[in-house]
Amino acid sequence: MKLVSYIHPIRTYLPCTGVGRHINQILLGLAEQSGVELNLLFSQQWLEADGKLNPRCPLRELPKSTFPGLENPTERTWKLFGYPRMDKYLPEQTDWLYAPMETYIPVSKCPVAVTIHDVQAFEINLPWSRTWQHQWFRYKWGRWVRRALSECRVVFTVSEFSKQRMVELLGADPQKIVVVGNGVEQSFFDIASVNSLDFKPLVEAPYTLVIGGLRQKKGGDYVLAVAKALLERKSNLKILVAGELEADYIEAAKAHSNISLLGMVSDEDLPKLLRQASSLLFLSLYEGFGMPALEAMAVGTPVIVSNRASLPEVVGDAGIVVNPEETDAIAEILINLEANPSVAEEYVQRGRKYAAEHTWLRCVNRVITALQEFA
Repeated sequence: MKLVSYIHPIRTYLPCTGVGRHINQILLGLAEQSGVELNLLFSQQWLEADGKLNPRCPLRELPKSTFPGLENPTERTWKLFGYPRMDKYLPEQTDWLYAPMETYIPVSKCPVAVTIHDVQAFEINLPWSRTWQHQWFRYKWGRWVRRALSECRVVFTVSEFSKQRMVELLGADPQKIVVVGNGVEQSFFDIASVNSLDFKPLVEAPYTLVIGGLRQKKGGDYVLAVAKALLERKSNLKILVAGELEADYIEAAKAHSNISLLGMVSDEDLPKLLRQASSLLFLSLYEGFGMPALEAMAVGTPVIVSNRASLPEVVGDAGIVVNPEETDAIAEILINLEANPSVAEEYVQRGRKYAAEHTWLRCVNRVITALQEFA
């Protein structure tokens, strides 16, 4: 099978978000499969002086083709006008043009498959749905998403939740939407078997870890409320926050002595931080998947997630699902997990078993199977 994969290279640079991890791991996995010939396609603006992608990109050694236009304006004209057609940049006998991320690409030489991780843009009942930023987001996506859903031969997504929302909000055909999910990188599984006392702590314990930063979408207000509740209970449990921060939350966090802001954490350090945490606190209000929950379970750390969007689906019965508004109950759960090893161990064992079923190879095989079936 001859595949050409269109990507936004900057999204793959390490450290990256969940979508970046998906792009990297799916494409690296496809490149390793016998019977699959994979070439990347992207704007030549991303080439370094050595003719390759940035060293921070795990895909830089894969075969590639480039087009001369700048990425943003070229993609904008694809989505608005269906032009320019990209057939001339595809090798002869290409079987599929595949994008492991959201886009619309006009071609006629071969069938197209794209990945839509979520359709948050079209949700109207989120706390931020009425903001001008979200309305602009919805307008931009509205110019192309329905066309992609209609014209692409197959649409991949990462959860049953996202698939269902495409059907409900956009009238998508469920028969052409394939859920491939997400996986966990081997480094998270490897560190699960290492005694946390055998490596130098990156941060003094005990702490619960928040991944995704302090942002409204990630439940930043609820994290602050939990921090306050822990202080009121005189708990010595700290809240470590990894990821980007919205400006308003930077100042708000300073009022809580038990919150530490780590910023972006390297891929090398993240498994260690998770392994030494007493829990992962993931109170996000909207996720197409929620990869940190799986990664925490893989390293053997209990997971507390909000009961919103895809998160209950992603953790199954291996995580603790909470209403993010029930601050006192969440604080008690965090304290109990840290103070009672036997309680935590139950979720550790459930989580490791559950995460072991979610490998990137399984996701790659789902992609290949779908492309073969829809060819």
